[in-house]
Amino acid sequence: MSAYKNVMKQIHASEEFKNKMQNEMLEYEIKEKRGFMKNVRLMVGSFVACIVIAVIAVVTLTNINNDVASLDLTDRIVVDNSGPAASVMLNIEGVITEVGEDGMSFTLDNGMKVVVTDETELGIDGPTAPPKEEQLFEPTFRVGNLIGGFTEDTSADPVTAAVIYTNWNFENPIR
Repeated sequence: MSAYKNVMKQIHASEEFKNKMQNEMLEYEIKEKRGFMKNVRLMVGSFVACIVIAVIAVVTLTNINNDVASLDLTDRIVVDNSGPAASVMLNIEGVITEVGEDGMSFTLDNGMKVVVTDETELGIDGPTAPPKEEQLFEPTFRVGNLIGGFTEDTSADPVTAAVIYTNWNFENPIR
């Protein structure tokens, strides 16, 4: 405003022109102050809105977590002990590195020596087992086959297999 006053002193203008210009400059300054205050109000209002939303979100998440923790499903769990098991116990597993002359004994890559007898069950059986032709089981034991089975005594040397579930060569299958 002071620059305007200095310029106006140098210009020889009518008093009416000077008054009109001063009034317009005052109105401009008032509008400028109002605009600044309006922007400040908008920024403060936005900040308050963000805080409110954050508080609501935290409260909602806390309530959801508390509800989940109090949910008890034990009365809805039904256990059928007569149903078939979903998995089998494996303690013979590995890849055949050597096959005995009889074709019924072999050594695995982990060093375990396994003997298959006439009592050894071959393949998977039971009500949920796939048909024999779809199982991963080859008719002979050969080097490179992946073996999965079970024995009652893992400390014996060689171990006698109770069950051989898998006998399969993924790189070069027989069938």
